[in-house]
Amino acid sequence: MVEHSHENHIFVEKTATAKAPYHFVDSGLPNVYLIGIKYWVCKECGKQRAEIPFLKDLMVKIARAVVRQEAPLNNAEIRFLRKRLGKKSSEFAKIVGVTPEHFSRLESADGYSTSPSADKLIRVYYSLLSGDETLRDTMNKHIDAYMATLRGEDHTSNFHAALRNEEWEAETVPA
Repeated sequence: MVEHSHENHIFVEKTATAKAPYHFVDSGLPNVYLIGIKYWVCKECGKQRAEIPFLKDLMVKIARAVVRQEAPLNNAEIRFLRKRLGKKSSEFAKIVGVTPEHFSRLESADGYSTSPSADKLIRVYYSLLSGDETLRDTMNKHIDAYMATLRGEDHTSNFHAALRNEEWEAETVPA
């Protein structure tokens, strides 16, 4: 057991695992847990400190996971994406096409949900303006596919998955 003291606290070093992940509350979302990082817990009060490498990259990956999830965005996720873009809530309300009061409820009221079209608009808007090239490229591919169906073109595809370096990669390829 590795211990060190700081500001009158005695901290015990731990490593976050899949069975005991580190709850990353500073992400801005209540349900983010990290695996594989070092963190320290005060033996007296339970206060925690973590060593989180590549924080900017981590936040980009969390936002990407939020945008790509199948479930509708919840209030915390909408607020998280808006803040990642550096937008004021009144500004974001105009973009989504709702009143500032309605948007305030979207961000703060548990169980209060947005329409499916507003949910998609938030995801598209974030994908295009976040600076995340992976999301933007994915979005561009989906927009092209959608536009192809509007023109009546055949857009049948297959999915190929390949195991590379002990990690799966999947892609859509024309049939």
